[in-house]
Amino acid sequence: MAMVTLGQLWGRRELALDIVVDPPGARSLEITIVHSSELPRVDEWLAGGEVLLTIGVSQDLSAATVADYVARLAGIGVRALGIGLGSELPLQTIPAALRDAARASGLALFGVPEPVPFVAVVDAFTRLREEESNRELTAASNAGRRFATALASRGPAALIAELGEVLHAAVSFVSPTGRGLSGPDAELPVRRQLIGESLRGSLAPRLLPTVDGFVEAVPVGDDAVRGWILSPAEASGSPRIRSLLLSTAAALLGLESWADPPRREAMRLFSEPLGAEEARREWVGLTGLAPVSRVGFAVYGDVRGESTGQLMADLSPGVVLTRAGSTLAVVHAGADLGEDDAPDLLDRVAEITGVPTLYRRTIPLSRVHHTWTVWRGRTDAGGSDLRRLLSAIDEAAANEFVDRVLGPMLASTEGRGLLETLRAVVAAGGARDAVAAALGVHRHTVRARIGRIERLLGRDLSRAETMQEVGIALELAGL
Repeated sequence: MAMVTLGQLWGRRELALDIVVDPPGARSLEITIVHSSELPRVDEWLAGGEVLLTIGVSQDLSAATVADYVARLAGIGVRALGIGLGSELPLQTIPAALRDAARASGLALFGVPEPVPFVAVVDAFTRLREEESNRELTAASNAGRRFATALASRGPAALIAELGEVLHAAVSFVSPTGRGLSGPDAELPVRRQLIGESLRGSLAPRLLPTVDGFVEAVPVGDDAVRGWILSPAEASGSPRIRSLLLSTAAALLGLESWADPPRREAMRLFSEPLGAEEARREWVGLTGLAPVSRVGFAVYGDVRGESTGQLMADLSPGVVLTRAGSTLAVVHAGADLGEDDAPDLLDRVAEITGVPTLYRRTIPLSRVHHTWTVWRGRTDAGGSDLRRLLSAIDEAAANEFVDRVLGPMLASTEGRGLLETLRAVVAAGGARDAVAAALGVHRHTVRARIGRIERLLGRDLSRAETMQEVGIALELAGL
């Protein structure tokens, strides 16, 4: 809603208002409504921001008790008190007691002279608000054209610069995870919140707490969040025009075909043994960053869908990844390139998307292939024909099947510790000598473990049908 100040109302010449008490700063105060009332305790019905009009018919405005009345009005946030004056009204002039009380309480005071009726004051306020609203809409329309021109000629950064100039605030444009698209990255606490908000279906603006106050995050995108416009929530100006400008800028950016960040799947880094120098060249080519000798390496399991990988890749140019089945490997630059927040943000993505962290270490860049090969073999996450077929199954039905077949085992610490043995049993077709060789244990140990697994599952692993069901369940669960 367009706002009108007390000074604008007082400036209406047709009202010829008599300004009696004009406290410092009173004229710049915004008015929410002009209201008339003769209730002695009208403050109990007010919310603040009003201009109150009265003729004093139900109380003596010249008595000493008027000081309490004025103090209560000032305390509730009334902007000004207007007194109707006239030959046939209770008051023809402003009483000295009322004037002194208004000065003492810092409440603006004015007289409404005869023959101006209160309705004329209300009408003047209404017209002022309409004029302000028209000015705001015109300003917003002009700004929208400036935004569109800047975007078309110079790109998103130019639009954001224009928006910041109009709002008189530091505005930034960031990716779904808060990575800077024009300007710096968002602060770490804000980024952590944006990661969670980016997966919500709502495209409504969010108000996010920061160390110094609040930031308004306006999503950019149609069906999903492709970015955010961030602006201090405490910025000055009309909330209505501010909201209109932010939504206009977000809509224009949403129409722009700016590219989503590349997944940066570092296949050679993960798939081939590389020497130290060759690994550094591969890193520079992938990320565009300075060469590094050591990197953070993390493995995440039970990854379903694309959200986890997309959000992690979006965090920074210094994040590269690869995936095999439900296992995701991530390499990040870390502290060597000033990206100390990378582990925290990766953990936040894992937390939001519900995937467990299986492994985390700092390793030489040249050891990425070896480390990933070990983990890929350990999790048996290869892209088999069976897995590709099973990936087409409805997720809810797949989860129900996994719970029915493996649920008792996955629900216990003992059972989770036996998963490697169960995978080996399925891979070997139940041949215990082959399982023992694969695991490097005695065949009697294998027999004991199979017995424990069968008790947990309530199934006989010597039956072909059971082995098929367990094998399919392991594939569906990415285990």
